[in-house]
Amino acid sequence: MAIVTGKSNLIHDYLDPDSYAPDPILARGRAIFVTGLLACLVDDSNTSMYRIADLPSDCILLPDTFFDVENWGFAQVVIGTKTDTDALVDQTKATETIVTPIAQGDANHGKRLWEVLGLAENPKGMISIYVHAEADATGAGSMPFQIAYLYN
Repeated sequence: MAIVTGKSNLIHDYLDPDSYAPDPILARGRAIFVTGLLACLVDDSNTSMYRIADLPSDCILLPDTFFDVENWGFAQVVIGTKTDTDALVDQTKATETIVTPIAQGDANHGKRLWEVLGLAENPKGMISIYVHAEADATGAGSMPFQIAYLYN
């Protein structure tokens, strides 16, 4: 077997002209936490949408991101962009009361928001995150949430 000396994508060899400097968000990004509460009424209907946050398109979502749907007024939890309703989450409320779209070490680990949302390229700038209704509300409710991300 070969003995290998390697390095992570955070190590830059200043003497090697083919070595790229590490991505600044990955190497020294700071964690930002956006914390909010979304409410719905008992008579909110199908196709209602709620804008909850605007995030940098190239930020990296962290596993500390969660949506507490225990008291949400809809049976389905659908979170995405204005035009792609379920780009981030699409599951029934009965599945779990705390929805965590990013898990430690999952396939979205270290990916930019635009990649996680399935966009073909970085739109640059801000991306608005929405919660969507796919049916009429089953009751009034609220959804506390926290979106955690790395940004430089």
